[in-house]
Parts: sequence; C-alpha cells; structure tokens
Amino acid sequence: MSQIHKVLLADALADAPFSGAPTTVVYLGEPMERFKMASLATEFGTLETVYIYPHSKSFLLRFFTPNTELKVGINACHAAAFVVYELGIRPPSEPLSLLTQAGEITARHLNDGDIAMEMDQAPHQPLEKGSLDGYAALARLPPGLAGWGLKTPGDLAVVAVEDRELLKRLSPDIPELLKADVNGVAVTAPSRLAGDCDYCLRCFRPKQGQIEEHVSGSIHRSLAPRWARLLQKKTLTARQLSRRGGLVKAEVRDDGRIVLQGKARLILRSDISLESVTGGRPF
Repeated sequence: MSQIHKVLLADALADAPFSGAPTTVVYLGEPMERFKMASLATEFGTLETVYIYPHSKSFLLRFFTPNTELKVGINACHAAAFVVYELGIRPPSEPLSLLTQAGEITARHLNDGDIAMEMDQAPHQPLEKGSLDGYAALARLPPGLAGWGLKTPGDLAVVAVEDRELLKRLSPDIPELLKADVNGVAVTAPSRLAGDCDYCLRCFRPKQGQIEEHVSGSIHRSLAPRWARLLQKKTLTARQLSRRGGLVKAEVRDDGRIVLQGKARLILRSDISLESVTGGRPF
C-alpha cells in the first residue's frame, strides 16, 4: 500500500531568485520510520531535508542531511514554516510552534512576507590569540588581520576581519579544514556599505559535505549578539557572500532571545508515493 506525502523545494532566507538555502520539505500526514526519512533525504540530495508532522497544536520537525540526522536546522525551520503557511495548513495570522530535538522555535508570518523565528540566543566561547590565528590560517587569511573570534555551540570557529573585500577573495585550505578540531570556519566583517547590511560572512563546512554554505542560519544565534554589542544596534541585517547569497535579519533582545527572519521562495511542489517497506539501512 502506498503512502502519499507532500514534498516542496524551497529556498530559505533568500533575498532574490535562486538565492538562499535550497531545502526539501516533506509534510507528513502520518508518522514515518527514521530509516525512510534518512533514505529519502539521501534520495533528494539537498543539503537539508526537513520532515513536518502535526502534533496537537504544534508541529514536530526532524532534520536530515544526505548523510546524518541533525537536532535542528535553522534554515530548514525557516523553510518548514514557510511551507505550513504556503499549504494553508495554518493562516498567516497564526504563529507556529515548531518542536525540534533542540527545543521549541516560534515562527510567524509577517505582513511583508518574511518568516520570523524566535528562539534562545546561543552562548559562544571567545577565541584566544593562538587559536584565532590558527583558524584564520585555515581560511587562508593574511597573517595579523584577524581582530577577534568566537566558537559557537555547534563547534564552528568564527574569525572577524575589518575589510569586507577580503571575504570575496577567500580560498580556504579544504584538506586542513577536514583535519581541524572544529566543524568548520566562518569569516565575518562589518559591511560599511550604506544601505546594504550591517555585517557579512562566508562559512565553510567541508566535514558536513558543504565546501561553502549558501546561507547560514544557526551561526547568527551567536554572531548577531556579538555584532549587536560592537555596532550598538539591536536590529541587524547580515548578508552571506556565497555564490548564491542570502539575507538574514536579526533582532537581539535583552531577555536572551533572538528573532531571525527573512524571505523564502517556492521552487517546486509535488506529491510522492512511498510504498510500504520494512527494514532499510539507517545511518
């Protein structure tokens, strides 16, 4: 007997056509076994696949890459909330409770079409000078240009420089990144371009199968509060300088919460018929 599920491909945190993070969203009418979710994520091949299942007045979310399951994916949460509204499952006036293995995220559809997600800020660990220079070298930054750095709870090293133009010329040392003691390296800089954004970044995660992230979501839970203090602003805009690019707006609150928001774009909408099977090859 076949099971029919709705499948949508959406670009999360996209500020233009074919920008942002391509994400597969599967809306489940009934629970699905883990090995099927893992197998389908490999079949789809996008960097993230998120499964949504209604649970009481909330939604349960599961996140998969082609190789592993994640506790939470901010880009995928954004795409999932967009799809719930796009399918008309909830009206735009109603906030969504998204339940993940890392806690609850509240999502809202704003009048300008943005999807806003409220969550806790993420603590970060400042990088000492020696570590900072070492991670800067992995990004092949010229010596002495790293001003400060931090490490996120996801074990991502972030290095800050003053010159935005440096980010455009980055060519990280991928073999050394694969051997590094962190899950990836990001480089950030203030924008200094009027009307563009407050800060920008590039992020490299070859250990997760992403030489470079199209757009980063979770990093801003740690990075936006740091830039908020430096720039003395509560509301900021961050631009990803990857090939596809992306735009994230952040509101840093004094109560330890943060709101990340942006637009999503629908690329593909379809149904899949999945035969009832048993067994499988889980991760």
